[in-house]
Amino acid sequence: MFFTDISDIKLRLHWSVTWITAGVLIGGFTFFVGIICCLYYKNHWTSCFDFGLFSQMFYYMKETGQPLITCERDGLLSHFAVHFSPIYYLLLPIYMLIPDPRTLLVMQALIVASGVIPLMLICKNHKLTEPACCEFAVIYTLYPCFAGGCFTYIHENNFLAPLVLWFMYFCEKGKTIPKIIFAILLLLVKEDAAVYVAVISIYFLFTDKNYKSNLLILIFSIIYFLTVTHFLAKYGDGVMTGRYNNYIYDGSNSLITMIWAILKNPVYVLNQSFTEEKIIFILQMLLPLGFMPFITKNPKRFILIIPFLLINLMTNYQWQYNIGFQYGFGSGALLIYLAVVNCSEMKYPKLLLCSVCCSVVIFFGLYYHRSDYFKSYDEATEQREIIDEALSLIPDNASVISSTFFLPNLSQRDEIYELERTKQTAEYYVLDLRYQTEEYSEWDYIGNGFEIVYYEEGVVGVFKISVNIYS
Repeated sequence: MFFTDISDIKLRLHWSVTWITAGVLIGGFTFFVGIICCLYYKNHWTSCFDFGLFSQMFYYMKETGQPLITCERDGLLSHFAVHFSPIYYLLLPIYMLIPDPRTLLVMQALIVASGVIPLMLICKNHKLTEPACCEFAVIYTLYPCFAGGCFTYIHENNFLAPLVLWFMYFCEKGKTIPKIIFAILLLLVKEDAAVYVAVISIYFLFTDKNYKSNLLILIFSIIYFLTVTHFLAKYGDGVMTGRYNNYIYDGSNSLITMIWAILKNPVYVLNQSFTEEKIIFILQMLLPLGFMPFITKNPKRFILIIPFLLINLMTNYQWQYNIGFQYGFGSGALLIYLAVVNCSEMKYPKLLLCSVCCSVVIFFGLYYHRSDYFKSYDEATEQREIIDEALSLIPDNASVISSTFFLPNLSQRDEIYELERTKQTAEYYVLDLRYQTEEYSEWDYIGNGFEIVYYEEGVVGVFKISVNIYS
């Protein structure tokens, strides 16, 4: 007999087996992603964007309680002037116990992996069998955009996947207080997280009898978004509407112009959303789910597709439709939720095992090569020790201008800038000589009024500014 799906096999598992499987998958994801990211950091392969700046931010949060950074916009400012993300404070107690940048790398992987827990509860709520729940746990942990987002290091977006699923779970269960708590937590992730809260609230307005709480959360999310974006525009860098300038035809940077453009010409929206690159992204997001998010007779469920369309497909900002970046966490979680709900209604869910196979193939096809970094770490030992020795000569209280790949390892200080972008001056200049670049050369510093603190040709140069160089 040929079985097309695990659910065809009359296998009964105790729920403890399901949770053990979930625990093993969470641990495996955290170990694989966390360790590889830590190897990157130790080998000086992580860059200022997007790790060094957050590493310095947590240093400031530990020292002052404020999310300050000098290397994000080439001067001291709050990160909340760029993105309003108070959710980071949830990690601060752990960081204060283990104040090391690697703490952030491991925690970001654990945060994403923890989304398996609410997913299992949602599966149970929809009466999926234990084997099917295990399959969805595998799909979640191998979902390519989750690992891809983690390999670009910590972001506020990492919180979206678990928080979206917790919010969905409590909406399903009709538990008002937990639902409100997780709605607030979601809003604290980032200013545009209000999109997820609003869309989910609209969905449950159509599918749930608890109209009052859903309407309240919807109104609050809209007010919150308008308030936060107003303050970002007035006191910060503003809302990044430039990522949708393909709709803002009048150069106004106004979201109203964008909304009007969408309403006037929906065909243009389709044209912008289904380019060749975006179709590849769509396949990478949907093949691991067997396209189950779209296999339904209930049109109300397509409401939950809105963030995928709005955040990932409508934009012309190329990183938002790239699974190697952090923009798929929220929409990916909603797609997985839809796959669970639709699968639960299939009499013979033949696609589930196919989805698992696709997840395995795509995940290992994209990320298996990263296991080579264990070997690369050993091969780079001598070079790494030279760089570590050079960086150790810089005092902790000194101001530094550093090449991007050395910056994270020097980020635990008050003042540091990225050499490739800065217009500042500092006491110490650190050059990454492992790569050829036209942006800087050691000869800009050797014999030009800088004291050589450490120099290893083709590896690293540390220079101290002369007292009289600008006199």
